[in-house]
Order: sequence, then C-alpha cells, then structure tokens
Amino acid sequence: MRLVVNKPGLFIGVKRGMIVVKERSKKLVEVAPPQISRVIITTRGASLSTALLRLLARHKIPLIVLSGTGFPSAKMLPVRGGAVRLKRMQYEAQRGEKGIYLAKRFAWGKVVNQKALIYHAGKSRLKTKKDIAKKLLNAAIEISKVAEKIRLYDGQNLEECRMDIMRLEAEAAELYWNAFQDLLPEGLTFPGRKKRFDKPSDPANILLNYGYGLLASEVLIALEYTGFEPYVGFLHKDSPRRPALVMDLMEEFRQPIVDRIVLRLLRTMDSSKILEGGSLTREARLEIIRAFYERLDETYTFKGRNLPIGDHILLQSRRMALYLLDKASGYDPFTMR
Repeated sequence: MRLVVNKPGLFIGVKRGMIVVKERSKKLVEVAPPQISRVIITTRGASLSTALLRLLARHKIPLIVLSGTGFPSAKMLPVRGGAVRLKRMQYEAQRGEKGIYLAKRFAWGKVVNQKALIYHAGKSRLKTKKDIAKKLLNAAIEISKVAEKIRLYDGQNLEECRMDIMRLEAEAAELYWNAFQDLLPEGLTFPGRKKRFDKPSDPANILLNYGYGLLASEVLIALEYTGFEPYVGFLHKDSPRRPALVMDLMEEFRQPIVDRIVLRLLRTMDSSKILEGGSLTREARLEIIRAFYERLDETYTFKGRNLPIGDHILLQSRRMALYLLDKASGYDPFTMR
C-alpha cells in the first residue's frame, strides 16, 4: 500500500506507533507501518513530524516528494550498506563493452515496447477502423526494423555508441509518436511529443510528462535499494541535473506503464477538466496518480515470474546488478510483446 498525500493542509504524524493523517483535528487515515510500502507527497502545504521520519526510517519506508510536474524533487530513504563493489563495476562498465551492451539493451527494450503498443492497437481496430489499423500495423513493422538495427549495432566506444543508438531511437520515436496520435480521441490536439522542458500546453503531453515523473520516482527507489549510483548511466550521458541511470531503466517501462494509462485516461476523462492554466487540474492529477499505481499493482509474467509490474521494476534493477557483477551472462529488458 502506498500512502499518497495529495491535498494542502494535511498533517502526517505518528500516534502510538501508527501513521496518522489529519486535516486540522479530523483524523482521515490511521495505518500500521508494515502496511505501507512508501509515502508520496504530491502537493504543497502538507506538513509532517520528525517522529514520522524516524518511524519511516526504522521500517525502511521511503518518502518521496514530487514536483508539480510529477518528477521527484526530494526523497528520504533508509541508510543502507554502500554496495561499493557494484558502484565500482558500474563506473568500470562505462569504459568497456558492458556499458555499450546495456545502452543497446535499454534502447532495444523501449523500441520493442513501442512496436508492441502500436501493433496491438492496430490489430484491435482491424474490424472497426481498417484504414487506421493498416497505418498502425505498417508503423509497427517499421519500428520493428529499427529495433533490429539497434540489436545488431556494433560499436567500440560508449560515447560514439550513445550518439548512434540515440539516432536510431529518435527514428523509432518519430514513427511511434506519429502513430500514437491516431490512438487519441478525435479533436484532441497533439503537436508531437513535447518534454516537460518544452513547456507543452496540450493534455496528452502534460499527462505523459507527469506519468514519466511518477515512473522516475519508482525507478529511483529501485536503483538506490539495489545499490546503484543513479547519476551514472549508459544510454544517457552523465549529468548533475539528471539521474542518467534512472532515465536508462525507465526506457523499458514507459510504454507498458505510462503511455497505456495516458491513452486510457484521455479516452475516459472529460477533456475540459484535464488542464487549467497550462497545468493539470487537481482532479486530473489525482486520476493519473490513481491510474499509475493501479497499473503498478497489475500482474504480468516476465521471465517466468508472475508479479505486479511494480515488482518487476525492482527485479530489473537487480538483474542489471547481477550482470555487472558477472553473476549473469546478460540482461533482458522488460518487454510486453
């Protein structure tokens, strides 16, 4: 269970060993720490006690504070062992074949998942919208070709490989987002993919960016629990402003989690209630948060294990660690084919 604090004026504290959420003097929630997997604060104006921080640390429960765009702006995680050897191998991999291999695998996984989403959308429309279905299926074929180029790519230097792989990834992205537009409700404006730094004004991009922010929080927690340095990546270049390894591991989960729920929300929500002043309304923010965590709780079988999708994020982080520590021969990205 995740405790999501999404309303200004709420207070989160502790009473007799229980986590308590209050609004003024009214108790809204009282829950035992073992029932909570994490605490997520999505709003301004909430307050919490130091007793809560100690209790969360004692029970190894992470606390994440999200920005207005959904990305993590602060976190509190329990103090853990240093995982020194893993971090050393992570740095060494940037200078060798393992870094190139992982960069390829992250990109390949993302493109395969793009193909899968478009392909299944095309198949489901064969009887009702044949022209659109044909266009989607053709796009899926072309995206598959890009995935194969990434799989077969051979490079010697990670810096050069990044540029080549990103170029192929951009080729697939253009095909994917052009097809994605055909999945949106009629009349909904979609100017192409716009990241949060592009300051989009359309509901699809703003929902996508918020969802990717939620996903970044989950991936960040998984990587830090495993013992990785989140700012040292393989596909994405190191940057003090962006956790490169978080961006790497996110790639294989974007379509299976965020893109799918955004498409569903755009079909079911009243479009006039999604945005206000260029930002998500409180109602829309609550809807995507609810849909996101419900999606994480859905089970899916990958590599023979039927688990909630949220658990697969942590498992993928651990599988990457096993590969870097020479305890596994390779790394398979999370794919939904």
